[in-house]
Amino acid sequence: MAVIAACGESPTPPNEMVQNYLNALGAGNYVNACGYLDTQARAALVRSEPISTTCAGIFHRCLPQKTIVLNQDQTQLLYANINVNTSGSNAAATVSGTLVANELKHVTLRDERGVWMLTGFGEAIEKCKLARHHHSRKRAV
Repeated sequence: MAVIAACGESPTPPNEMVQNYLNALGAGNYVNACGYLDTQARAALVRSEPISTTCAGIFHRCLPQKTIVLNQDQTQLLYANINVNTSGSNAAATVSGTLVANELKHVTLRDERGVWMLTGFGEAIEKCKLARHHHSRKRAV
């Protein structure tokens, strides 16, 4: 099933979760964005770092500052294109149309007892984690 959210429509639950995540990241509210992540995904994200950090700290480091719209026109947060495909209790969303959505490109979700939670953070975060992991392994050699 593909769903596209537009201004004024009532989004489906996974669509709403993705929109909330994009809005939080776009506003620079990384603590709230971390709250949309599944507990296991959030813990794995933090464990993947070679130094002690927080989920919010990882978002701050991995997302380009140009994606934050705190002092810009925040209406652009409303215009993300979100296409969700669900399969049982799992969903994958392709996102575009805003600065942060264009950085993330895709996220994954899981229905956890009626609440959709993010299990995948998006391309910018995944690439940042991988680059950081490979860089720390090279230093250790």
